[in-house]
Amino acid sequence: MVVSAAFLARVQQGEELWTNVPGTFANESYLTRLPGLVRDCVALNQARFTAEQSQQLLQLADDMVHDAAIPLPSQFAAQSAQSPTSAHWETLLAGKGYTWQNSPWFLGEQYMFHLVLLLAEYYSSGLDPFHPSKLAELAEATPWTLLQTAVGLSALEEASSQSHHDQLKRFVKLCLWGNKADGCYKEVKDTISGADASLVFDDELLLVDHSDQVISLLEREAREAGDAAKLSVQYINDNCGTELLLDLALADHLLAHGWCGKVTFNVKVEP
Repeated sequence: MVVSAAFLARVQQGEELWTNVPGTFANESYLTRLPGLVRDCVALNQARFTAEQSQQLLQLADDMVHDAAIPLPSQFAAQSAQSPTSAHWETLLAGKGYTWQNSPWFLGEQYMFHLVLLLAEYYSSGLDPFHPSKLAELAEATPWTLLQTAVGLSALEEASSQSHHDQLKRFVKLCLWGNKADGCYKEVKDTISGADASLVFDDELLLVDHSDQVISLLEREAREAGDAAKLSVQYINDNCGTELLLDLALADHLLAHGWCGKVTFNVKVEP
């Protein structure tokens, strides 16, 4: 997938969030959310991780809490030499003097996941350190309940152009709801799993709703192309499990109901 210069320019207009403001989501991420995720990863991999791997990952969790310096990939030479992305991370981080709680938030969070792969020796073993948590998610009822909701929606008859639109809007919102299953934010994920889960995805729960603009864009592109079957929809995918199931459900709806002729999933090169 080619990302346009116009899109990148628009992204760069946004304010860059840093982790050094107490009480913000960015700062709290390194005090509780991300350290907790790493500790859970160690707990779920007790049968697979060596004592050294576990100790290094638990140290990473403590380092985030105590605002330690962010280590470079080259400090883990054996693993970073086998990684296709470590050199890029080295370029982004070298000489910046970043600490976990004084650095660009999104950059640091994405790099933390790369560090987990390095410390878990993913590049030599090929074992995904997040695999146990992914299996646990698929063993729950929530992913399959949401998928069944999608199947039921897609089976409804579209009697008019308005119902054709409304169906797609509901699918877009259901796909959005699947993002609540993102395992890196446990407090949100827990709202759609377990005994107290809610699978309600009413409009009143949305902060922003661009679904009408999405439909208008698809219709405009179809008119300009002369045929919706000539359109290609690109996904930038995040996680597997519930999120991927609902991404697939929306893709199926787009294709089966004539909104486009092709869907491409751009998935992560690494766990």
